[in-house]
Amino acid sequence: MEPHEYDRMFELEDTHWWFQSRLGLLERIMRRHAPRPADREARMLDLGCGTGMFLEREGRGREAYGLDFSRQALAFTRRRGVTGLVCANSESPPYASNTFDVVTAFDLIEHVEHDDRLVAGVHRILRPGGVFIATVPAHEFLWSSHDVALHHMRRYRRRQFAALYDPKLWITRRSTYSFAMIFPPAAAIRVARRLLRLHGEATADTNLTPAWLNRILIAAHAVESAWIERFDSPMGLSILSVLEKR
Repeated sequence: MEPHEYDRMFELEDTHWWFQSRLGLLERIMRRHAPRPADREARMLDLGCGTGMFLEREGRGREAYGLDFSRQALAFTRRRGVTGLVCANSESPPYASNTFDVVTAFDLIEHVEHDDRLVAGVHRILRPGGVFIATVPAHEFLWSSHDVALHHMRRYRRRQFAALYDPKLWITRRSTYSFAMIFPPAAAIRVARRLLRLHGEATADTNLTPAWLNRILIAAHAVESAWIERFDSPMGLSILSVLEKR
């Protein structure tokens, strides 16, 4: 990710509709699927923890750890009061086998060269019955300057992402698209930009949104998140998966 994108993320994520809507969905998924052992505190790792908003919120009541390749991102996470941080490559997480009850990776896997190695590493450090919750950007035809600015290596189809998880090793609890309501206009804009060759400076699409529109989008996606908590979506800008280690 370009360094200035971390600055933008930290500045916007506490109020911007995209970050807040994603956080609301992930909190619902965590409540439904993230195990909390009865005899001890659950141990959680957020791979690619970025600037730490999710880890700050969901780390409460858990023994929580964060890993990121960027020291700049980890510096922002520390400003949120989060500890237990490691600067390392997410393809080779430096933890003992069978360590965590929950591992998360939100908009991370598209950044790494060897996504299969990352998944294998997650499987190793999860305890049996532990859960891996991950999101990735969907649809290669939506590739744009947004992906370039964030240093994505790929966008995924749902079958392509599901193929990373060997059914002999993983039980698939959920596999669904998300951000369905914003998908049609976002897809139209990105395809039009490409056809018209409107290539400006590579920058993420998380631009500052007028306050009134920001409120509407947050409210609309709260309704969508309540649906996706229980049911799958046939389309969307993102793919969400929940896997259990056999």
